[in-house]
Amino acid sequence: MSALMNNYLYGKAGKADFTPDQLPANRMALFLEMFRIRLGGLCGVNLFCLLTSLPAIIWSILTYQVILMDIETNPEAASAMLSGRIITYLLFMIPCLVLTSVLNTGVAYIMRNWSRDQHTFTVSDYKDALKENWKGGLLVGLINGFSLLITYICYTYYGVMASQSGMFWYIPQMLVVILCCVWWMANMLIMPMMVTYEMNFKTLVRNSIIMVVGRLPWSLLFWGLSVLIPLVCLLYVPYGIVIVGIFYAVIGFSLTYFVYASYANSCFDRFLNPRIEGAPVNMGLRDPNLAEEEVEVTEEDIKNL
Repeated sequence: MSALMNNYLYGKAGKADFTPDQLPANRMALFLEMFRIRLGGLCGVNLFCLLTSLPAIIWSILTYQVILMDIETNPEAASAMLSGRIITYLLFMIPCLVLTSVLNTGVAYIMRNWSRDQHTFTVSDYKDALKENWKGGLLVGLINGFSLLITYICYTYYGVMASQSGMFWYIPQMLVVILCCVWWMANMLIMPMMVTYEMNFKTLVRNSIIMVVGRLPWSLLFWGLSVLIPLVCLLYVPYGIVIVGIFYAVIGFSLTYFVYASYANSCFDRFLNPRIEGAPVNMGLRDPNLAEEEVEVTEEDIKNL
């Protein structure tokens, strides 16, 4: 039993999932194969992600219950108090998001390795990645928290100005929302980039934003699906809150990070790795020249018969 747990937590060094000729030919095949192979590991890592997200989850549930109590006890005053409740909620979400972001730097490293078919010692690699990248995770968490607070305040203010002074104020209102969405899309890349390259934080942010904007349709697709699918389930599916709760309790958090890491790897191979001398490209994918080389060798062998 101890040997089994040790293999689960630390893995087996040098154990390959594929031989070179068996490697997936494209990124979708790579994602599906890695998901199949790492399914148990994703569920295990998800338990840790759930623990790191508990402060944010508990605070969200408590705030929701308080707002419902306001509506039940004093419906007329509830609307007037709602804005204050939301601001208070977003203020206390800042340390929750900082905690989650710092602790999940190690998770980003594990997901990056799994998504490109690299071996990882789950526990020890997590500790090493956390030790090396916690400062960057702290900054990302702070920006995440303040981005939501500032966006809400600006959105509310510009909305009031638009109702009082004209339609022009809808322009900055929408601009603030767009900037917030771009930053949260950049979150898909900034953590995997942080654990992969030695860059200062300013460069990490700039590169992440450039890449998500450069591949905007794909960025919107991956980020939008991770946000909209749970939201649609909550609003329109019977017992949606139960379904979403079970999904995130079992695999939702780690699967989201895994999808983000897979997308990040494709962005790095397109924009960064070809510009870095010696950087590996298309890790986990079959070399397209492999089949041609095998055919040439076979033909040469035939000629020599």
